[in-house]
Formats: sequence, C-alpha cells, structure tokens
Amino acid sequence: MKHPHLIVAFVATLTATTLVALAQKPNDRPPPPGVPGKLKKPQMSDTIKANIYADNWFMLYINGELVAVDSIKFIPHNVISVDILPTYPMTIAVMAKDNADPKTGMEYANTNIGDGGFILKFGDGTVTNANWKAKAFSTGPINRDTKNPRVENIPIPENWYAVDFDDSSWGKAKEYTEEQVGPKQPFFEHDFKGAKFIWTDDIDLDNTVLFRHVVKSSPDGRPRVDYSNLNNIVPEGPPKKPKK
Repeated sequence: MKHPHLIVAFVATLTATTLVALAQKPNDRPPPPGVPGKLKKPQMSDTIKANIYADNWFMLYINGELVAVDSIKFIPHNVISVDILPTYPMTIAVMAKDNADPKTGMEYANTNIGDGGFILKFGDGTVTNANWKAKAFSTGPINRDTKNPRVENIPIPENWYAVDFDDSSWGKAKEYTEEQVGPKQPFFEHDFKGAKFIWTDDIDLDNTVLFRHVVKSSPDGRPRVDYSNLNNIVPEGPPKKPKK
C-alpha cells in the first residue's frame, strides 16, 4: 500500500521546485551545459559600484585583470569609483603606495615621514578589513632615521595579482581608524559604510604594500549571473525595440 504522506511530500517538493523555476526569467537562468547562446548580454544593472580611496595611490586587479588605477599619484586625495561586473569566487589584488622618495622613504623634499591607508567597498557588500592579506615591499626610512634615511625593498613577484598566486605566507592586514588615517573630503562624499582602513602593522614606514583577498560568494546573498565565460559564447541580446 502506498503511503499518502509520502505522495503529499513529493507533490509539495515538486510544486515548490516548479514555482522557483517559473519565478526566474529565462534570461536569468544559467545556460544549459554545452548549449551556447542562452546567456543574456550583461547590462549595467548587472554591475556593482566599486569605491576606492588610497593614501596616496593604488592599482586594483580582480581575477587577474587590471580594473582600476588611481589617476593622482600624490595629492589632492581622491576617490576612484568604477562599475565592475562581479564573478565569484572573486580574487582581489591591490598595490597601494604611500607617496615616498624611493631612496629615502620620505616626502615633501625629504622633510617628512608620511603615512599610508587604503579602503575599498563594492556594491555587493565586499569591504576591506583585517581578513585581507597584506605584505610590505618597500619600507623606509629604516628605524625612522631622517638624518641618514635609507629604504629596504623586496622584489615584487611578477604574478602577485594572479588568481593562483600563493599568498599563504603573508600576514593579515591591520585595521586603522579614520582618525589615524585622516582621509580628506572626497572620502566622505562616497559610500564606505562597513569598510575599514587597512595597511600593514607599520602605517608610517611601509610605503609599498600589496593586498589580496578572495570573496567566495556575493556578501549580500544576491544571486548573480556568471559572465566569466562571455568571450566563448554568443550571448542573447536584449529585446529589440519595434521599428516605427
């Protein structure tokens, strides 16, 4: 004899699955394996905003591709905002530099020891914090000696921004407060809520720092289409407007 409660459970599960499938628009579903041309073309609504502020300069890679470069090397301090098309897992790699003479590690005609600071926020909820990896590659003036300043440099690996780069030996980034970094006005005009300023343990002497972080899935939980294979398919375009 068949069990009625098992039949009811099966029907309920089937109905729920069907409703979820119907709720998805055809263009929002991933293409069937091996079937090209079933992925819609990405629209600006598929992108997220990235806000980045560095004291003083940065370059940003995502999944091994250069995405943004600070347009001002020193001052005035500025915020770079760009639209990015996220793909997960997302490997973020950043080179950040505090303005410093390469021989002395000082600034303003070798009269001052500067300080760094980096902060980032993406529209999916990705933020900088102490979970990021960080490593210094240029430090100075050593021992804060401003009378005979010198700098110690470590060669930067060629593939430091690659997805498969091994950063297992790197330490964690250190968080700093706004008061410690002292961001300038453009910072307060952009959304950095929830993000933390980060650097190495020495925000004064470490002048060139690399950061890395992997975002395994969208922090806001929103499902997003994977466009990482876009170059290898023929995507469907948006519906064409009828001719007048």
